[in-house]
Amino acid sequence: MDWTNEQLEAINIRNADTLISAAAGSGKTAVLVERVIRLITDADNPVNIDELLVATFTKAAASGMKTKLTNALM
Repeated sequence: MDWTNEQLEAINIRNADTLISAAAGSGKTAVLVERVIRLITDADNPVNIDELLVATFTKAAASGMKTKLTNALM
């Protein structure tokens, strides 16, 4: 995927609580999925998925995020 500079910044920030806020359809869910994947698969400093809180505004977005994460990690 071709990430914008702002999306890459949100994906790559470490050691900080992060709030991602943007307009509908701007790729927030995709950014969150990529961020989680990179955090838990980091070769040097992996984060335990049990230490993450990822929230979204709709059940549909949460379901999509769960499906994308499951597929990416299989």
